[in-house]
Amino acid sequence: MFTGIIQEVGEVRAAKRGGSGGKLAIRCPKTAPGLKAGDSVAVNGACLTCEEVTPDGFTASVLLATYGATNLGGLKRGDPVNLEPALRAGDRIGGHFLQGHVDAAISVVSFIPAKAGGDATLSCKLPEELAPMVFPGASVGLNGVSLTVRTAGDGTLTVSLIPVTLAETNLGGLKPGAKVNCEVDLIIKSVYYALKHIDGRKELSLNDLAQLGYGR
Repeated sequence: MFTGIIQEVGEVRAAKRGGSGGKLAIRCPKTAPGLKAGDSVAVNGACLTCEEVTPDGFTASVLLATYGATNLGGLKRGDPVNLEPALRAGDRIGGHFLQGHVDAAISVVSFIPAKAGGDATLSCKLPEELAPMVFPGASVGLNGVSLTVRTAGDGTLTVSLIPVTLAETNLGGLKPGAKVNCEVDLIIKSVYYALKHIDGRKELSLNDLAQLGYGR
C-alpha cells in the first residue's frame, strides 16, 4: 500500500526486457538505505519487489503483464522515475491510498507551465472504462503521485500541479504523447464495481443509483 507522496525521483541505471519479462535497475541514494530484499517500492506508481539492494539503488523484475499495463516498458537508461517505499503502520498518510496496481497507461494531451500566481496544468486522455470513476474532486494517482482531479469529461482528465509537485516528481518533464501510469481511487473503484454487479447489472444508471438510496 502507498499514499502517492513521492520520496525520491530515481534514475534508471539499466532496463532489460526479454520474452518472459524484464528487469529494472534504479539508482536512488536517498531511498535505498531504507530498503531490503523483498520490500515493495512503487516505481512510477507500479508496485515492484526489490530483489537486490545496494547502498545507492535496487533491482526489480518486471512481469510481461506489468509491461502491458504500465509505462515501464518504455523506460531507458537515465530516465527519471518516481519512487515511494511501501507504507508502514504508523506512517503519516499525506495523499490517498494507492495499491500500486496501475489501471492503464494513459497519454498526455498537454502540459501547460505555471504562469505568475498560478499552477501548472496537466491534461491526459481518459479511457472510457475509467471515466465513471474519475470526476472533479476525485483522487487519482499519476505516475504514483496523489492528485485531485480538476476537470473530467470528453475523454480527458485535468489536474493542477503545484510547485512542490513539479520540483519533487517527474511530472513536470512530461510532453504530449508521453505515457503516464494511472490508478483510480481504490474506494471509488471498489464501490463502482460492487454496485455494477448487483443483480447482474452490467451498467449503472442514475435511476439505479437512486433506487439504491444514493442522491436522496
